[in-house]
Amino acid sequence: MTANSNTVPKLGFGCMRFPLTDPKDVTAIDIDQVKEMVDLFMDAGGTYFDTAFVYHDGHSEVLVERYPRDSFTIATKCLAWALPDAEAAKACLDTSLERLGTDYVDYYLLHNVGGERTKKFDDFGLWEWTQEMKAAGRIRNVGFSMHDGAETLDQLLDEHPEVDFIQLQVNYLDWE
Repeated sequence: MTANSNTVPKLGFGCMRFPLTDPKDVTAIDIDQVKEMVDLFMDAGGTYFDTAFVYHDGHSEVLVERYPRDSFTIATKCLAWALPDAEAAKACLDTSLERLGTDYVDYYLLHNVGGERTKKFDDFGLWEWTQEMKAAGRIRNVGFSMHDGAETLDQLLDEHPEVDFIQLQVNYLDWE
């Protein structure tokens, strides 16, 4: 599947809060229930799976070989603001690719940029580095996610016109 805004369904399958067999253990994912959920999602035409390096302490990125790789797209994220240095932040991609069992991701997000968090992405050179990884074929589309306001979004888009996409957390209850 070629990932682009014309072919990706408008809703995705979030992997942040999988059902658990033990509610006290975020790594105890109920695999049978997740398989059923994924099957329903794929049968309904869904193809976009949204995960991150840290969801379920990394276990959300462990995919079961159930569908051909070209039948879905994967988004994953790097939380540089929570990491000690550029080396650790850049290593997230290798770890994610290994966990996901693939040699590329369709969408790679610099996760939760905005405010003071953006400084680490800048200091670690991640904006440039993700473009290098895109050129190398390890990332198909580079973007960012944020939980900040419109002014921050405008600023980031002005500073980084090279990004292919953005992912925003939207809550309809926040709208008038």
